[in-house]
Amino acid sequence: MTSLMNSSRNVASSLGKWTAFMLILMLVASSLIPISANADTDTSPIRVNQIGYLPGADKIASIVSSSTSPLAWELRKDSGAAAAQGQTHVYGMDQASSDHIHQADFSAITEQGTYRLWVSGLGESVPFVISSDLYPSLPNEAMEYFYFHRMGVDVEAQYLSNPAFAHKALHPGDSSIGCFSNWCGNERLNVKNSWADAGDFGIYPVNQAISAWTLLNLYERNPEAFPDHSLNIPESGNGIPDILDEVLFGSTFMKGVMPSTGLASHKIHNDNWSAFPVTNIDAENSMNRQAQPPSTNATYAVARNLAHLARLIEPYNGAEAAEMWGIAKEAWTRAEANPNVLYTSQTPDAPGGGDYDDIRTSDDRYAAAAELYLTAYAFGDSHKSAYQAAVTSSPHYREVSQFDWQSTATTGTLSLLSAPSDLSAADVQAMKTNVLNQADGLLATLHGEGYPVLLPGSKGYDWGSNSVIANKMILLGYAYDLSQNLNYLKAMHQAMDYFMGNNAMRLSYITGYGEYYETDTHDRWAWGKYQGGVPYPKGWLSGGPNNTVINDSATPTGQPAAKSYAPKNTAPDAWVSKENTINWNAPLVWISKYIQDHSQPLGGNTNPNPNPDPDPDPNPNPNPSPEGDLVVQYKAGDTNAADNQFKPHFNIMNQGSTAVPLSELSLRYYFTAEGNEQLEFNCDWAMVGCANLNAAFVKMNSVKPTADTYLEITFKSAAGSLLPGGQTGDIQTRNHSSSWTNLDESNDYSYDPAKTAYTNWERVTLYHNGTLVFGNEP
Repeated sequence: MTSLMNSSRNVASSLGKWTAFMLILMLVASSLIPISANADTDTSPIRVNQIGYLPGADKIASIVSSSTSPLAWELRKDSGAAAAQGQTHVYGMDQASSDHIHQADFSAITEQGTYRLWVSGLGESVPFVISSDLYPSLPNEAMEYFYFHRMGVDVEAQYLSNPAFAHKALHPGDSSIGCFSNWCGNERLNVKNSWADAGDFGIYPVNQAISAWTLLNLYERNPEAFPDHSLNIPESGNGIPDILDEVLFGSTFMKGVMPSTGLASHKIHNDNWSAFPVTNIDAENSMNRQAQPPSTNATYAVARNLAHLARLIEPYNGAEAAEMWGIAKEAWTRAEANPNVLYTSQTPDAPGGGDYDDIRTSDDRYAAAAELYLTAYAFGDSHKSAYQAAVTSSPHYREVSQFDWQSTATTGTLSLLSAPSDLSAADVQAMKTNVLNQADGLLATLHGEGYPVLLPGSKGYDWGSNSVIANKMILLGYAYDLSQNLNYLKAMHQAMDYFMGNNAMRLSYITGYGEYYETDTHDRWAWGKYQGGVPYPKGWLSGGPNNTVINDSATPTGQPAAKSYAPKNTAPDAWVSKENTINWNAPLVWISKYIQDHSQPLGGNTNPNPNPDPDPDPNPNPNPSPEGDLVVQYKAGDTNAADNQFKPHFNIMNQGSTAVPLSELSLRYYFTAEGNEQLEFNCDWAMVGCANLNAAFVKMNSVKPTADTYLEITFKSAAGSLLPGGQTGDIQTRNHSSSWTNLDESNDYSYDPAKTAYTNWERVTLYHNGTLVFGNEP
């Protein structure tokens, strides 16, 4: 991968990896297209989200003006009529861009429509909308990136938005790869079927692991994200959620990246850099390709990737889960047994790939231990206590900080907050507090910058600055889930404003989005088609401005951090700022899907359906209007998943404008019942009165791996009504078998021991007069 060769690598060693031959190829390639002195960027000094804003979002434009006095502004409808007017706030000199910035805040305007922002003496912005549905196709388009970059199999026209990008298999010979300088003896590794890491065709376990983790984390937190039939991929319709199918494919090579003994190969790539662009796949496939020397961090990457996948795929394919789990445990054992082997820019290897150098293993060990512990807990594996000890004794335990492929500790903590465990309630709460503290710091950064960016202008912008922002947005999503504080959700949208054109480069960094958007990124296959007039696919995130390591000839030097970005038609020579990668697009998938699914609190659609199912469920909309104003909150009254009772607590909220009689509602909590013993319900306390509740345990007609029974709670008429803006308050239940035998809640659909404070929880369902109005049935 050319993109993360990386910010920790010095310029001299980076250039050392690039051969003169490669530089010549890139210069020749860049000369084949029309020369453009400047990128096609927004000509107006008034910067807005070039797509638009949700009605309830913060709407703050950035205006470049040298004036030290406020300027008059008008928000003008498409008809030309003024919808609002005011005076700009003079922010002053923006350190990251050296632009003198004013800000115009029109957040109070919520009426949907098309607008332009006019500022006295400066003209108008590009048109944009205030709308309840901004990016309906972006999650799927961002996911298509991964099918586009599959290696080992033909990439077929029928699965691409633009069939011009179809091609026969790249590197099917990865099924038998030798080792550089014979480090694994005479063995050959089977690493066939992977994602091309970025603009080149290298395979890097440490980067694949963070990319796969991001997609799996999205699914683990929201199992309704990209269900079966939602993506246009060959596996769609096989009964497995499509997002898991895609990650399964991209992770296939991880099962073969370790030889029979020792550590995993740190990377697999050609002996020399590929041509740019690749126009002859036979020539590309004929290039010699080797597994480069091993590293401890790559071995931990195998462990965490396959352990995470194993617990999520187990309900759908037990045999595959068992194979992955076995390899994950073996990878952990080898990483623990062998002395640490670091991969640095000085490690002897072939020059045809990036290094992914890393001088620390403790964070990778913690992230791997977290996934192994959570999977052992889910599977009832006897090694659970050992993995748990590795987690809780780690210096990174409970850490929440900036994360990427090189700094992975936070991914372990975020997984611990996303999957069932038996960690202490105090430790879980400490992790939640750390998330909120980190998110508060992000809010402070955002509100302190001239443009809506989550990066402090007092520091440089690193390689992949856009992915750094996207990962910070994931933390904001966690913070909103934990607190329901709209400031975090609004901050996510402001960061998306930055991606969509409210930035110093006057450009949307997401291909195909906005009036002025990134048209060409550093990608060997896409660039070749682009030269022939084929536009890049939509939904790719470019690397972003980078002024900390510039070792290409296209990214300008001597520019402010936020403007250190290469112009249009320079992609072959612009790897430090314009490359696309799997670990850029994975967080784009996460944040775009999260924003889509959480648009309602900011006036968005109640339940946008971006993933139509050709065989829809009889009730495809779990939150139909107007009953979608009803919300169920849940917390675990008991975090011990293996004792003799389960104690879910509930709170029902009415966020609408109409009172709802509680007697019209029924609530269901789903679980797996052990044996056939009679179950007993107890109400320990309820604000509406325990005497006003009815409860029943119901065997499900359609048994699921995580649910065969549900507890149904209904209300008597004496419970009264749920008023607009009101809530039931605590409903504390305690349930057990008639003989008080121990239960196993670890695989119960509705159970989550991490939720020790009331949180909206879609795995508990609510019905109004028999119609599902909240939550998702298993």
